[in-house]
Amino acid sequence: MSGLVNILITLIYFALILGIVVFIHELGHFIFAKKAGVYVYEFSIGMGPKLFKFNRKPKKKKVNGKVVEVVDETDYCVRLLPIGGFVQMAGEEVEVDEKIPADRRLQSKKWHQRFMVMVAGVMNNFILAFVVLLIIGWTNTLSLNSTKLTDINTTLYPTLKDNDRIVSVAGVKINNYDRLNLELQVNSSKPFDMKVRHENGEYETVKVNSFSVSDDYMLKGYEYGFSVELNEDGQILVKDSKVDGLKDGSVVEKINGEDIDSYSTFLYLLSNNKDSFDLSVSGSEDEFNIDVKENKNEDLIGYEYGFSVTGDEAKGFFAGIRYAVGKWISTVEQMFFTVLYLITGKISIKLLSGPVGVYSIVGQARMAGFSSILSLIALLNINVGFINILPLPAFDGGHALFLIIEKIKGSPVNPKVENTIHNIFFILLMILMIYVTFNDILRLF
Repeated sequence: MSGLVNILITLIYFALILGIVVFIHELGHFIFAKKAGVYVYEFSIGMGPKLFKFNRKPKKKKVNGKVVEVVDETDYCVRLLPIGGFVQMAGEEVEVDEKIPADRRLQSKKWHQRFMVMVAGVMNNFILAFVVLLIIGWTNTLSLNSTKLTDINTTLYPTLKDNDRIVSVAGVKINNYDRLNLELQVNSSKPFDMKVRHENGEYETVKVNSFSVSDDYMLKGYEYGFSVELNEDGQILVKDSKVDGLKDGSVVEKINGEDIDSYSTFLYLLSNNKDSFDLSVSGSEDEFNIDVKENKNEDLIGYEYGFSVTGDEAKGFFAGIRYAVGKWISTVEQMFFTVLYLITGKISIKLLSGPVGVYSIVGQARMAGFSSILSLIALLNINVGFINILPLPAFDGGHALFLIIEKIKGSPVNPKVENTIHNIFFILLMILMIYVTFNDILRLF
């Protein structure tokens, strides 16, 4: 029962968080459409069948000294699927709605009014993300967005020290943690050079070999007859043992007589002994000979590098502003290079997440606390804003691009041609969404 309650609570959070992101985006389109005098048929949150709708009550307004009743024509709707929304305006379609006065149609409005209607959703997402980041910055002790090294495995990196700072990965300049995280993911499948700046100002380049970690916290692609887990003290505990005499809960101490002082050392020793090794654990004088077998498992959960990265702690009014500005810029930068790497093939399309993936992230954020929920709201707003502003058909940026083309050529693009292009890309986008959702579902099992 508790599992079902947990799922329902996460679903509620999921719907609320996506609802906020979608609402603020569509509200931008809606406000600027109304401000320009465009006739709006419907303002809808969600997709699919309508759950309910309402209409605002008529308002009384003075026009030329007379009090008249102004009726709001818009239907305000909430629909079943919390995966999007829309503002349906007169003049978006190819066929002209003769019931709507010409001056209320979108096509009749000035260029700058139409342009603002198109980009206002993105603008709203970016503004909300910044406001949420400010709230986080002003209500928490912050770890500012830097690349300071900590928890260094001196076996792997004998010359590195805490407080050294990463300045480049595989030749790419690094200014913040978000970009660092992306570059580590891109280069994690092979050894790469990492340049650091020591506290004394000197620079050094070290070779980094990452370790692929599977869901049993062992090396991906190998079976050992046991798995491990980490306790709060950083000790490595045996789990799910199938090795005779090797008990669950034992602390892993040595591999082939070499002491294990950290999890990354444990993975390093595993990587050097891919056929067999002798394992020593607490509470036993015996050494257990472990035969290693290769397998084809795809249960990768991440990479271990032999170091951690932390930011400079700060709090206060100005630190909050610095955090919000820095985090907003670094997240947009990360989105830009993520899209670029998807195009160039540096990042696999399999890593993209859709609504199912977002649901999983919402569950993790809910367990981590309110600040994590706020961080997720900010991240999703920046993601939605950035993706929508891309100059691709079917996105807001695509509509803005056609307006820019109109401005350059001095006349509108043929509406039938424009709508056909948007519809083709929309179909392709739906196919991509189905593919991404299918991958998200596979990752759940």
